[in-house]
Amino acid sequence: MGSYGPELQRHLQRMLPSDADAEDLLQEVWVRALRSPPDAGPGSNVRAWLYRVATNAALDRLAVDRRRCCALDGRQPELAPEPEAAPDDLFQQLSPAGRARVRERVAALPPKQRQAVWLRWVEGRGYEAIAARLDSSPESARANVYNGIKRLRRELLDVWTKENDR
Repeated sequence: MGSYGPELQRHLQRMLPSDADAEDLLQEVWVRALRSPPDAGPGSNVRAWLYRVATNAALDRLAVDRRRCCALDGRQPELAPEPEAAPDDLFQQLSPAGRARVRERVAALPPKQRQAVWLRWVEGRGYEAIAARLDSSPESARANVYNGIKRLRRELLDVWTKENDR
């Protein structure tokens, strides 16, 4: 496991506010890894498992820090802000009926695709963070985003073409 240390530390440094936090958390990752080692059967990917442990530890730390900061300030933790619509945002250019249709189609996506699309395009999360939230690999997170967007494009083609003909 020690050979993965430098790359895991770089991964944590990208996720956390300071290098010292990443260094501390790397020690916690090793402790978590030793407490519950992966099933190292044939075909298992220890590196991917360690990345998942590190990502989950970083997300846990960020959530605790956010709650602690809010508790000290005497306020509630903030939810992800509503995205501000740019003037050329296609969604904002749609009629109310068109926007309702888009919302319906997004709600009808399979749960993992719906959550992955939301996390990527509304909250602006990276694939590592999406994977941690979906309890999957980054490749699976990327596939869920891709398939969700592909399905939305196919199912909403008529909405975009009708709206552009106005």
